[in-house]
Amino acid sequence: MKKGIVKTISLILLIVLAVVLGKAAAGAAAGVPSLAWLAIAAKFGVSTATVDLSVLQVTFGMMIDINVAQAILLLAAILIYTRIQGKG
Repeated sequence: MKKGIVKTISLILLIVLAVVLGKAAAGAAAGVPSLAWLAIAAKFGVSTATVDLSVLQVTFGMMIDINVAQAILLLAAILIYTRIQGKG
């Protein structure tokens, strides 16, 4: 049980690190002409929709903004996780 929790936490940590470092790397690479392709981003999702029932107001929506550097680091994080999982 404890091993499963540790592996899950390590996966979440690797994914969060990949997203944060990817955003930082893309921001730094945007100014360099030969690395500008790392900052190419795509934005997709569902814009907000609000349901107002006088007593309760609920808003739904989700947008994802991902760049090339984040995608590469996410793939690397998943590969690292599978290597860690295979050893344990």
